[in-house]
Amino acid sequence: MSARRLAGVAVAALLLGACAPIPRPAVLDELDHVRAGAAAAESKRYAPGAFARAEKLRGEALAAFQGEDRSGAQILGEQAIAAHAYAQALARVARAEAAETEAKAQRSAGEASLAGLEAEQSRVAAEVDALDMRTKVARDAQPVVPSGKADADREKARLTAARSLALQARLLCGAARLLIAPAPPDSAQPAGPSPAGAQPAGPSPAGAQPGSAELAAQLEGATAAIKKLDAELAEAGGSARSIQAPIDQASRARAGCLAALTGARRAATPVTRAPGAGDALLTELSAAGTWSPVRDDRGIVVTLRGLFAGNALTKTGEARLRDLALVAAAHPSFPVAVVVHTDRDISAKEEPAWTARADAVVRALGPAQGAGNPGSPSIAPFLAGSAAPVVDPRGSERARNARVEIVFVTPETL
Repeated sequence: MSARRLAGVAVAALLLGACAPIPRPAVLDELDHVRAGAAAAESKRYAPGAFARAEKLRGEALAAFQGEDRSGAQILGEQAIAAHAYAQALARVARAEAAETEAKAQRSAGEASLAGLEAEQSRVAAEVDALDMRTKVARDAQPVVPSGKADADREKARLTAARSLALQARLLCGAARLLIAPAPPDSAQPAGPSPAGAQPAGPSPAGAQPGSAELAAQLEGATAAIKKLDAELAEAGGSARSIQAPIDQASRARAGCLAALTGARRAATPVTRAPGAGDALLTELSAAGTWSPVRDDRGIVVTLRGLFAGNALTKTGEARLRDLALVAAAHPSFPVAVVVHTDRDISAKEEPAWTARADAVVRALGPAQGAGNPGSPSIAPFLAGSAAPVVDPRGSERARNARVEIVFVTPETL
């Protein structure tokens, strides 16, 4: 081939190369791949501002490439990829924050639902307890089938049981009296003597608050039944011949006092919420680990022994009573009954000494009472005698029958 022909071929090749398009930078392909991924869609949703900046850089890179500025397209494409990576990082943070917010909202909704369920459970439980109490009161109020006369030993046992029921009736009526007509803080009186024990201090129901006349009348009727029962017990116990024990009358008297106490509680129970004050106090005393409280028809009961040296409180007894005084002050809606039990029958001559013990406990429990503390709880003493032993009164442990019950009278339905 001649030199002239070779020169022509070279010139043609140069011309063809000058007309060929500029190769597309690989970074733009990578940018398209990044932009088409799921992460880009997420960044568009959660970080729209950062995504828009990355798209702007991408548009500038494409414009540079179309303007045959390959270097500019390369730089702008790399910046666009970095901007997309930044937008994706912001999107992950925003998504995490959104998930956290949603989780908190779900937790709050769950807590609210749980609180509602717990409140409903408390309400239902309270209704069940109240229904149980009403059933018990109704059962106790059923007409008693006459017991009929029995042999001498059985009548003696019935007489003992009747005295115990009479004491229970007196204590239940005393608790009702504290709820219906609470004694003013400065009107506490010594527990007086009684042929069957347990005499409460405080005013009669005639001073009950307005609107409680029906409750006061019910309590007066129950108290009259106890007085009649006292006469029958005195006759049965003092007669040389065998007289039928008034066990049926004692059962009715107890049922009447329990009905009066239940009526007072129902009148005081809020209808807008489930009652549970007694449960809360029982839990509080149990958590202390030193009181061993129990619940009975009257309320929450703490039993104390060894409070006295002679007729005076011991230092340990005073300290324990001060602790209970703090509990009473923290729960002023609970009247307090101080019930003193003896380990043997006491004579009329001994009653003043036991009454003085009851008064000493009342004073130790109520140091905050007075005109300047109208919100302090009512406290009343009761002398129960030996009618409610907890161990065999003739056994070696009969001294355990001498005890003091601190009764926090539950003000609402149980």
